[in-house]
Amino acid sequence: MPPLFTILNQVSGVCIPGVALSVLLLAAVAYLQWNPASRPHLNRVSFRLLLYALIAKRQHGPICSFTAFLGAGSLLFSACMFCCMAINLSFVLVYGLNGNKLEKYYIFGSLFLVGACNIPAWATGALGRYTTNGACWLRGPDQWQLQWLIGTKTVWVVIMTLLEVLSFVQILVFMVRTQFRVRRLRTDTGSENPGQTATEVGTLRSSLPKLPIVRYRSTIIRIGWAQPGLYPLLSCFLTITSCIADVYIISHVEITDYHKRLGILGSHRIAPFLYSAAVDDQCIDTLMYSLRALLYALLAALDPSLHRAVRALRPRAAAEPVQTMHSQPWNLSVSTLANTAPSTALHTLPVLPHDPAEADAEATVAQGKETEEDEDEAQAASIAQQI
Repeated sequence: MPPLFTILNQVSGVCIPGVALSVLLLAAVAYLQWNPASRPHLNRVSFRLLLYALIAKRQHGPICSFTAFLGAGSLLFSACMFCCMAINLSFVLVYGLNGNKLEKYYIFGSLFLVGACNIPAWATGALGRYTTNGACWLRGPDQWQLQWLIGTKTVWVVIMTLLEVLSFVQILVFMVRTQFRVRRLRTDTGSENPGQTATEVGTLRSSLPKLPIVRYRSTIIRIGWAQPGLYPLLSCFLTITSCIADVYIISHVEITDYHKRLGILGSHRIAPFLYSAAVDDQCIDTLMYSLRALLYALLAALDPSLHRAVRALRPRAAAEPVQTMHSQPWNLSVSTLANTAPSTALHTLPVLPHDPAEADAEATVAQGKETEEDEDEAQAASIAQQI
C-alpha cells in the first residue's frame, strides 16, 4: 500500500484541472467584461456572486498562519456566496425585491462574517501549521481547536447550507403555484364565453399577460440547475461532507497520529484496516476541498449569462436575421406592391380595412400591444439582471 502522503498528493491532483479551468474562465470573463458588445450580458447578480466564490478558491502564499487564515476565510466566503445566490433568487422572484440593490449587502455581510469568524482565531494563534500532517490549518487536534473549528466554520456553513435548500424549495413551490394559477386563469377565460370560436379563445388566452417567473422559468431553472448539478444541492454536498470529515479528523487524535506514523515509516501491513479507514477519511476530506475549484468553474462555465455574452461577440450581420417579405410590415401601399410584383401583389396583399375609423382603431390596438411587449421585454431584462 503506498504511503499516505502519496495518496493524498494524488487525490490533491484533482484540483489542477480546476485551477486551470478557473484561470481560463476568469480570463474569458475579463475579456467579455471589457468588450462593449458582451458586457451587458454579464450584468447579473448570481453570476457575479459565483465569480466571487470562484476567485475565493485560488491558492495563497507560503506563510502558514496567514495561508490558514486566507484558506479558512475563502472557504467561508465561497459558502456565503452560494447562500446569497439562493436567497437572492428567492428575494427577487418570491418577494419582488431588487437584486441589484441587495448585492452590496451580500458582499459586505459576507466579508463581515468572514472577518468576525477568522480574525479572532488568527489573532489568538489558533491558525497555523497542523501538528499531525503539516498542513496550514488549525494548529493541533485538541478540544480547544475543535471548538474553534465548530464555532468559526462548521455551524455557519451548516446554517447557510440549510438556507440554500430552503430557498430552493421555496422557489420550486412558488413556481408550481404560479403555473397552476396561470393555467386556471386560461381555463376560466375559455369557459366564460362558450360561444367563441377556438381561434378567438386561443387569441384571448395568448393575450393574457404572463408572469416573468413563468415566461423565463427556463432561465431560472438553468440558474438553479447548472449541469453537473443544482447550486444548493452541490453546495450542500460539498460543505456538509467536508465539515463532517474535518470534525471527525480533529476529534480522533489517535487515528490521526497513528496513520501519520504509518505514512512516514511505511509499515502499512501492521494495521491495514485502521490504516485503510484513516486513509479513506483523509482522502474524502482532501477530495472534497480539491473538487471545489473544478465544480465551481464548471458551474460558472455553464451559466447562461456567459453563453449570451459569448454569442454577442459574433458579427452583427451574422447575428441579425435576413429580413424577408414575411418579416416586413404588411401595411404597405397598394401601388408600391403593384410596382414591385404586379402579377402577385393582389394575391399576396392582405385585406386592408376600408373604414378609416376602423383602421385607426386597429393601428391604436397594434401600437398598444407593441408598447406592452416592449414593457414586458424591459421588465424581463431587469429581472434577469437581478437574479
